[in-house]
Amino acid sequence: MRLLSQVNLNSLKIVESAARHGNFTRAGEEQFITASAVSQRVKSLEDQLRFKIFQRGGNAVSLTPEGETYVSRVREALERIVAASMEATGQSQEHVLKISVLPTFAARWLFPRLPLFQRRYPDIVMRVSTSYATHEFTTSDFDLEIRYGDGHFNGLPSDLLFREDLTPVCSRKLFHEVLGDKPLSKVTPDDLKLFTLLHSDTCTQNWQSWLAFSGASFVLSETKSIYFDSCMMSYEAANAGMGFAVANRAYMASDIRAERLVAPFAVHHPNTAGWYFVSPHKSLAARKVQLFKQWVMAEAALTQRQLDSEIRDLAAEAV
Repeated sequence: MRLLSQVNLNSLKIVESAARHGNFTRAGEEQFITASAVSQRVKSLEDQLRFKIFQRGGNAVSLTPEGETYVSRVREALERIVAASMEATGQSQEHVLKISVLPTFAARWLFPRLPLFQRRYPDIVMRVSTSYATHEFTTSDFDLEIRYGDGHFNGLPSDLLFREDLTPVCSRKLFHEVLGDKPLSKVTPDDLKLFTLLHSDTCTQNWQSWLAFSGASFVLSETKSIYFDSCMMSYEAANAGMGFAVANRAYMASDIRAERLVAPFAVHHPNTAGWYFVSPHKSLAARKVQLFKQWVMAEAALTQRQLDSEIRDLAAEAV
């Protein structure tokens, strides 16, 4: 058994994340590792401690009584480490922007753009947490969150960034292997029966929703499927040539423009839900929040204009 003095700090962060989500898969997405890696880290720490931190039950996990006490102390310790580091480097809370973002939104849309904000406002120190969970601003130290929904978040001020717009995508190589040189404008939902459909356990209704919207619900029962534990993994599988994933158009736009992926269907399925900038009134007056809001809203507006233009072009080609 390894010495307890050699407990890995990353393992503690992973355990805290798993406890907060009650799910190894979501903890893995937050920490950018697999659910299996989370399980292995937890098991290793439990072996060192000689008690169980979690009770396992399918995809969900819950803390044991010993785990409740342990994780509570770990969480306090991690917060003290962050506070000590900020104090040691002379960082005040006034210049530290703490945000919580959905994992797939972060990886597929925000992170590629965030360097622009950092270059424009180098004095603002970013603390970014990726999580599916929503937080009570009264008990957390987050300044803002990017949330998915209908815009109604218990009376909190919210501003729409952009709405979800679903479209099937697959790798260009796979498309030509299966359909040859068939023009994109001639592709119909019926052609999906020739491919594997890539599903996500966190976006369970997306394929059903898009196929119903396009009048091709029958495709589901006639097509091979593969299931992944997150939307992000289904998108990566599409990039790898495993089949068609149905994805938010904004997430895949850069891959489509770079011709890594194709989105052949003129049928696009706009959703009533979308991604919102959410922040309590007490935070909105802060300079760091105002600057980030102005920047992210402008980036979102640019994204929406680009998507609208591309959708118009697809519709024109289909005529």
